[in-house]
Amino acid sequence: MGDLISLLPERGLETALRQVQQKNSEFKAAQRISGASGQLNYEISSTNTWDRTETVTAAVTTQMTLVVTMPCDGTQDWPEALLSLDIRANGTADANKFTYLNGMYAGTTYAGALGWSDGTNRITHGNMTRAYNPNTKTFTWTMDFFYKGTITYYAKATIRSSCGGNMTLMRTL
Repeated sequence: MGDLISLLPERGLETALRQVQQKNSEFKAAQRISGASGQLNYEISSTNTWDRTETVTAAVTTQMTLVVTMPCDGTQDWPEALLSLDIRANGTADANKFTYLNGMYAGTTYAGALGWSDGTNRITHGNMTRAYNPNTKTFTWTMDFFYKGTITYYAKATIRSSCGGNMTLMRTL
C-alpha cells in the first residue's frame, strides 16, 4: 500500500518541491572552507607565540592601526581568506581578552564597545576593512584600535584560506 501511495502524481510533485527547496538552501548557505565542501583549507600563521607585542602610552585617546597582509601562492585567481585576530591587553591570560565594555572606562562611557580596560587604561576596537588585490593576489586587513593610558598588547593573527601563502602583521599608526 505504501508503494502505491508513493506513485501518486501529488507525491512526485512533493518530492520535486523538496529537491528545489534543498538546492535553494544549498545556494544560500555559507560556503565552508573544508574538505567536506570539496575545497582545500589552509591555516596560515607564524610559529611565534605572539606576532606582535608592544607597549603604547597616551594621555588622550589615540588611534593605533594594525595591518595583516597575506600574499597568496597564486594557485587561484579568486581565493577566499578569513582572518582571526587574538588580541589581549596587559597580559596573556583569558582575563586579558577583549570583552564588551558597558559603563565608564578611563573617562569615557561605552555601551557595548569591544575592548579591554582595567578602569584606568583602556583599548577598544574601532574598525576593520579587508581588501583583495587580484593583480598581486594579496589580501590586506586593516584594523583600527583606540587606546588611552599605558597598554601592553599582544596580537596573534591566524588566517583560514582556500590557498597557500604567508602572512605578516605590522603596526602602521
